[in-house]
Amino acid sequence: MEQRVMMNRSELPALITMGVFKPAQPWIHVDRILNMDTLLYVVDGEVTVCEEEIDYTLSSGQAFFLKNQCRHWGKSPVAPGSTWYWVSFAPFQPRAEQEPLFLPKQLTLSSPESFMDILNAMLRLYRSAAPFSMERMNGLLYQALYELLQQDLQQREKHRGSALSSRIIACLKQQLEQPFDSKRIADRLSMNYTYLGRVFKADTGSTINEYYRKLKIQRAIELMHAEALNLSQISEQLQFPNPYYFSRVFKQVTGLSPRDYQQQLYR
Repeated sequence: MEQRVMMNRSELPALITMGVFKPAQPWIHVDRILNMDTLLYVVDGEVTVCEEEIDYTLSSGQAFFLKNQCRHWGKSPVAPGSTWYWVSFAPFQPRAEQEPLFLPKQLTLSSPESFMDILNAMLRLYRSAAPFSMERMNGLLYQALYELLQQDLQQREKHRGSALSSRIIACLKQQLEQPFDSKRIADRLSMNYTYLGRVFKADTGSTINEYYRKLKIQRAIELMHAEALNLSQISEQLQFPNPYYFSRVFKQVTGLSPRDYQQQLYR
């Protein structure tokens, strides 16, 4: 099981050390156990690391957390020129009065430029003797950790939305020869239809009903190619209210009337 690094909502992290590493020759990560949590961010190249018998491959634009008191080591050499930041900080201690937040083990950043800006600002402070530099670094590290939490949440929501949209589409395909019924979809998925519609629109850019009509027209085109049916029979089979409505929806989706489309087929 992967070892996740935790943080507290209302507590600044305590930075211990940080830097940038760019090996000039092939390099293998040392075998060690640390008493601090460490954030790695790969800028260029690829880094492989094993933590508690789990292998990880980190690519450019990815962040990764090594957990304190967990053994980690390298299994294969890192190519010269690979570049990554490391930021080590004291482990957060659990608090009875609040639920901890768990940072993503490994994450591909959606906005690496802003994340790099934070790391570079921290590094400048780390290398300076500016007043309150440690406090400012801890504040920036807090910002970096929350940015990773936010991006992880957004990616998880997007993944859940895509998975739910796939389930909705599967339901629609099963009722192409029936009138559209939002209640049937909601009952099938045991979810509120308004919520389903909101997630589907955000994921596909289309309402469920619009997508359903497109699927119906795709099925109508398949019937035109494969079956010796006239337009009235296709309209009836697909449960359109009447052939005129079928023609109107067909033209909205394809830009052609059903008859014009058929004429193109037989040229």
